[in-house]
Amino acid sequence: MPWNEAFVRLTQFAKAYPCSPPSPPKPLILAGWTFSNDVEKMQRWENTVAWANSNGCPEFVTTISDSDFYFAGEPTTCTVGPTGGPMYRRWDFDAKPRPSSEEIVRHFETLTSRWSEIVGLDLAHITHPLAFTGRKARRLLVQAEPSTNPPWGGWAYLSPVETDRRTFTRFRTAINSAIAPHEIDHIDFTTDAEPIIPPGAARWSRAAPVNSDVLPQAKIQRHAQKSRRRCHRPRQ
Repeated sequence: MPWNEAFVRLTQFAKAYPCSPPSPPKPLILAGWTFSNDVEKMQRWENTVAWANSNGCPEFVTTISDSDFYFAGEPTTCTVGPTGGPMYRRWDFDAKPRPSSEEIVRHFETLTSRWSEIVGLDLAHITHPLAFTGRKARRLLVQAEPSTNPPWGGWAYLSPVETDRRTFTRFRTAINSAIAPHEIDHIDFTTDAEPIIPPGAARWSRAAPVNSDVLPQAKIQRHAQKSRRRCHRPRQ
């Protein structure tokens, strides 16, 4: 890992020359990386750069390639929990309101009319938005061209290469920026030529959400079919 390599070089420099503080800041790698949020990572790296500059060895941190850096469109600030995700503490969170039907229509019209501008021409040629779903319209169902793969890996999975995975983060960030103040938490892709779209997304959204950012087509279809059956169940 480039950060650890830089730390090793800085440590060797600190052993050879008098430095203040005597040792460089420890890198956030392995568990340190997993259980720290984006702001904490940024602060630790900035401290490392400051240490290198103040002790006369900036070349150890300034020569790292941009491709080795982690980029975040929306840096996280939440406390990281034991599973590596946000630590949920109900007293720290405000319930997200469900947008009105008019707001949902307006947000969707923004996506459909500006899709190529929002996600870029390359992705706009192989995708288009289908519907907002979820209990609070915080999921987006997107039609994807089955003969192609997105830059982040596949329609049903993310690449193991971090620089590739960042493209999905930027994709979702661009969508959220376009429909702000509303936000989506998940994007579901379907490659079905005739995807199952529940009539009236508000009715389908009452079904239990599926816990994944990127879902296989079959899972999306099963979830939609199950949800639609619930919608047409007669009152007792």
